[in-house]
Amino acid sequence: RGQDPDFRVLDPELRYPGYWVRFRGRVMERAADGLRRRRLKEVGVADLLHSWARWLVPAAAVASVVAGTLLSSSTPILAIGVEESLRIGLEDQTLPNLLDQDAFGDPFLLIDETF
Repeated sequence: RGQDPDFRVLDPELRYPGYWVRFRGRVMERAADGLRRRRLKEVGVADLLHSWARWLVPAAAVASVVAGTLLSSSTPILAIGVEESLRIGLEDQTLPNLLDQDAFGDPFLLIDETF
């Protein structure tokens, strides 16, 4: 077939005839209980929301506590946008000078530490 690589050598069916039939059988056998439960249960929108709420509500609560803690911190944080940081130049500063600066005094170091 020209220069196309022959991927048939990677097919386990060549060494083990019936491999894919056995593989599908094992997968379906292991998934049978879960599939049976899903077929028997009528799933509605409320059930879907309830299943999401089990994980989403605690995650949202943790996120809100973290956000509240960060917002209520006593030290103001200098925050600038990415576009603003690209417009601000470093004016020939060397790397050791940049590393000696306070993180909140230099927007680039703040961005580096934040992200």
